Amino acid sequence: MNGRFIFPFSILFLLFYLPSIEAQVSIKVGLGVSDIVFKDEGQTPYLGYEINSLEHRIPLVTFQIGIFSSFEVSNHFDFQPELLYVTQGLDYSTDYLYDDIKYKIKSTYLQVPILFKYKTAVKKNKFSGIIAGPYASIKLNANRITEIEGQRNKSKMNNIKQADFGIIAGFVFDFNLVSRKMLIDLRSSYSLINMMDRVDGYIPLSNGPKQEYARNISVILSINYQLYNFKNNKNVEI
Repeated sequence: MNGRFIFPFSILFLLFYLPSIEAQVSIKVGLGVSDIVFKDEGQTPYLGYEINSLEHRIPLVTFQIGIFSSFEVSNHFDFQPELLYVTQGLDYSTDYLYDDIKYKIKSTYLQVPILFKYKTAVKKNKFSGIIAGPYASIKLNANRITEIEGQRNKSKMNNIKQADFGIIAGFVFDFNLVSRKMLIDLRSSYSLINMMDRVDGYIPLSNGPKQEYARNISVILSINYQLYNFKNNKNVEI
């Protein structure tokens, strides 16, 4: 087995086979926006000089889907490992006088967040808690998509690194609908490492910054649905 998949499969083991009677297994689907943050020398070292003529105006619409489990640690804390398929990237599309130029970078990752949830003591159907923790991502694919004068081109982004690592923080809202439990999850993620290499041929400024800086950032709103509750030892029918 490829070594880069050992960690995600370990999370799958944790999701389903950890002998705990206080666990819940749920699925989630989310929609949000993503961008890549550049500092110091800007985006030129990572995207090339030709990108300088485009305007960075709107984030890229992205989505995620996956599965997670929640293990009760105490009355106020849960441990929540997840296994997600996520999309990230940026959108530099620009409207010109006679033509529109589309320029997008779309990356797909297998993401493994390791989160802790602080549960509040409010009533049901109200604010439920705060989630935070690190994540690790393995790149599955990365493409640059351009469209100029109606000509669409799709090419590989080889300078996006194979792995990303960062933090996640957000809020969870709990809803109990008859025997079914649903959560609304609003979260933000941010890379803690540089997730892109410089393009071939780029010459750094002689007096410029030495540290590279290109970070994934995203905001996602997702709906979570409980499939199985080990505490009650029963399935939740869909």
